[in-house]
Amino acid sequence: MAEAKRGVGDEKNDDSSYKYIEGLVKKHGLGKKLYDEMKDEREKWRKEKINIAVIGQARQGKSSLINANVGKKVAKVRATGVCTTDIRSFPHPRNPNIILWDVPGVDAVKFPREAYFEKIGYYKNDYDFFLIVTKDIFSSDAKYVADEVQKNNKRFYLIRTHIDDSIEKQMKDKDDDESLEEEDIVADVRKNVKTELETFAFDTSKFKVYLVNNRNPLEYDFPKLKEDICRDSVSELQQEALLLTIGGYGREMIELKYKLFQSRIKKAAIASAAGGAVPIPGISATIDLTILIEETLTYFEGFGLSKESIESLEELNEVPKGTIEDALTNKLYNENRLLYVVRHGAPRALSSWDSVRSASLAIASTSGRFIASQLSLLATSETVETTVKWVLPFVGSAVAAGISYAVTSYQLGCFLDQMKKLAVFANSYLSDAERHRLEAFEASEDEN
Repeated sequence: MAEAKRGVGDEKNDDSSYKYIEGLVKKHGLGKKLYDEMKDEREKWRKEKINIAVIGQARQGKSSLINANVGKKVAKVRATGVCTTDIRSFPHPRNPNIILWDVPGVDAVKFPREAYFEKIGYYKNDYDFFLIVTKDIFSSDAKYVADEVQKNNKRFYLIRTHIDDSIEKQMKDKDDDESLEEEDIVADVRKNVKTELETFAFDTSKFKVYLVNNRNPLEYDFPKLKEDICRDSVSELQQEALLLTIGGYGREMIELKYKLFQSRIKKAAIASAAGGAVPIPGISATIDLTILIEETLTYFEGFGLSKESIESLEELNEVPKGTIEDALTNKLYNENRLLYVVRHGAPRALSSWDSVRSASLAIASTSGRFIASQLSLLATSETVETTVKWVLPFVGSAVAAGISYAVTSYQLGCFLDQMKKLAVFANSYLSDAERHRLEAFEASEDEN
């Protein structure tokens, strides 16, 4: 059990949460209608369709950028000399409603300006975001695309890929007696890009250029790119879909995900109170373990901490297989045995959100008695007692429902706090791994 000292999502101090729950109970009562309403609320994001156009000429790093955003090698990185003008779609492996599109840039022959947006399926595919990509310099064509996108009130992002290659080349080309640091090269690239954009009348005070290394989504501006895409969402539902699907271990991204999951807790707790089925030993209350476990697995997936997500992360960042997974497993086993049971009761591959539900049912079946026994210790705690008093005014005499709400809410809050720490740990681990690789590279250069 986690020993976190917290209010149940601090909801007893949240007047808006109180009114939200009170209104639902008055409308639906404490039965199946309320349970179904909360199930729909928690799953609405899964129906949100999002299309992201990744635009640029061939061999600019579009495929590796797509792979880095997805967290898996779904787009084939084409060899030098191989060129394609096809428009290719890559549904996200965990959420097929989010699609990244590899879109050719403006071309005088096949994709001329006057027919460009029609040819790339602008209206048919209804792109929501546009990532305009180059590994060298931005052109007047990039300005043209950006202007047209803005006219339609869509968001675009200017991305300069292969910043790592630029750094490596300049470091090799420098004179032996020249003092040149990585920070100097990055600053110089930023300055040059700004000058290029101003040549084409870009307002550089308004639009940021993201410098990225597609081989390491933690470096330079990659974390900020993901964060900004999520923040720029046109609706809360779109943002929820992106945050639950797109991986990201930067500190700000972790914080965004954490706040989203906090907002989901009360919905899961209400559903558990309305549909409780598993008795909590020692008290007259039941809890829906499947909801508790399903929501927990959703947090694991959203933070990128499921076993399959960690495996893909290791592969993408060229970390030896099992390195991060073993470190996370040991940390979780030592710090939160109950959360360890939930995570390791799930299969390695949760290929879709439907499989999260089936995995939850399986874990509830095999480990339900152990989990319920641990929750019974929580159900009699002072924290839960305080929360039960908070919900009693609108659950009336249904004290058992109040206990179910309180136990589910508190336990999910504890799980969420622990998972946030694990996500920060994974973030730090990857940063350390990158530093060690860099040190090893520099050592080999010195030897040569």
